[in-house]
Amino acid sequence: MGTLSRSAVIALVLASVLLPRPSDGSSAVLSTCASSVGPGIPPPARVPNGLPGFHAAWYGQSGYMALCPGTRATATVAYHNSGSLGWVQGRMGQAAYLGTWREEPGQDQPSVLGGDGTRGSPPTGWPRFDRLAVQPAAYVGPAQVAWFRFDIQAPQAPGTYRLGIRPLVEGARWLEDFGVFWEVTVLNPDGSAPRRTPSGPANVFYDVGDGVSAQDIHEVHEGVARAAAFISDGVGGALKRPVVVRIYVGTDEAVCCLANANGFRIVVNHRTWRAPPAAGPETWSAPAERSEIAGHEFVHVWQGHQGTLGCLNGPIWLVEGMPESISYRAMLRDGLIRQTTLDAFEKEWVSSARYVPLRDLETSFPNDVHPYNVSWLAVDRVLAPGPQAALRAYCERVGNGVPWRTAFAQAFGESVDSFYSRFEAYRVQFVR
Repeated sequence: MGTLSRSAVIALVLASVLLPRPSDGSSAVLSTCASSVGPGIPPPARVPNGLPGFHAAWYGQSGYMALCPGTRATATVAYHNSGSLGWVQGRMGQAAYLGTWREEPGQDQPSVLGGDGTRGSPPTGWPRFDRLAVQPAAYVGPAQVAWFRFDIQAPQAPGTYRLGIRPLVEGARWLEDFGVFWEVTVLNPDGSAPRRTPSGPANVFYDVGDGVSAQDIHEVHEGVARAAAFISDGVGGALKRPVVVRIYVGTDEAVCCLANANGFRIVVNHRTWRAPPAAGPETWSAPAERSEIAGHEFVHVWQGHQGTLGCLNGPIWLVEGMPESISYRAMLRDGLIRQTTLDAFEKEWVSSARYVPLRDLETSFPNDVHPYNVSWLAVDRVLAPGPQAALRAYCERVGNGVPWRTAFAQAFGESVDSFYSRFEAYRVQFVR
């Protein structure tokens, strides 16, 4: 495909270019679900020209897609060569590509929306898992416009998916207009739109190691985004400085996930991440539970930013019960799990645990007492069963140096001992 004049690009971008087509096995879905495309996004009125060296300016794109699960469509994006050097196809250091970029999936990282079949990306004909398309003409000169095309395949799980893209001259440099992204809504099988998946929070940056799959990257991003949105909407408090989420293939780490005020880590080959105990045919999917795990760790980071010192110190049951409650509520709100299923799961695990009083979980967390489930019950059903702004109030007080028992009484309106008595009575009723 050759370069296009400005008028031709505008016409093509504004046209509906979505060509949804089923991938193998999706004909049943298409019988009740219809894909569509939104209006094209036109180019800006003015773009720079003649900048020394390699440069690019975004020049419009086809509309955002609403796709049925498993279907494919062709996306297009136009870039104006705003530099003084031409782009030469097939020549290292001169050929222009579209590459994956931040935030999701990240620079040079695989995407669940397309790829070459490696690193967990679907085989949609991209040049590589991290290169969406190569320049469509043999030569794209200064002040000319190139129209890049690439195929996207909708994942099976409904939701909102995003694909950050940025142009580059392979072997030379990344080019400008690095805020461009693609958004794909994967519809429910009946064709209805799912609840919109929120975009990720500001101040969160990702460090993705070699060998991490596209699905793992997406699940971490999704979990962080859902938990952060829930906190913003119903709990309050924000991150006060940038944090880093590290996602990597580990060696012999004892735990899959670990957080502090500076960020958290996910070890994607750890057994708890690969086969999360809460996931199963009677509960919810492994991807949903992995997103919950990522959300849980993000809440720990949030805890570390409340007040001056954070509230990661204190009774373990409360430090862990908060993220269990908040992260699962985020998943419930967004429809990834059902309330009745969560209730049945938590009841089974609380009833089958070795009994110890909740106060014993202030300083120890033995596995056989199913401490995460008991802590969830304490926070979600007894301490903050409704709005959860009091959790932030408690964290801020502790973070500003107030002893935790005093902060507890101030934030929740009862003493710790009174709460323990009330909780134990509730637990007896819950497990019946």
